[in-house]
Amino acid sequence: MAAIWSIIAVFFITELFLYTWCRVQCVRTGYEITKETDKRLKLSSLQNNLKVEIAHLKSPQRIAKIATMQLGLIIPTPEKIVIIP
Repeated sequence: MAAIWSIIAVFFITELFLYTWCRVQCVRTGYEITKETDKRLKLSSLQNNLKVEIAHLKSPQRIAKIATMQLGLIIPTPEKIVIIP
């Protein structure tokens, strides 16, 4: 009779450990999902900021300002334009 109770106790303890392990894994997975979701949101925000910065850097006004101020380029007059046939 004691052997049967021992087997039942071992069975329930094993079941308790398995349930606890499953719950810990579930909570850990939940934390990982939350962490990756936050990471995705940060990366999405960074991507949007970079798109805005690219648009700013590609703006024709900025390029024209750099060409005239830093490089000394000017818009050619019609007399200086040479058309090659």
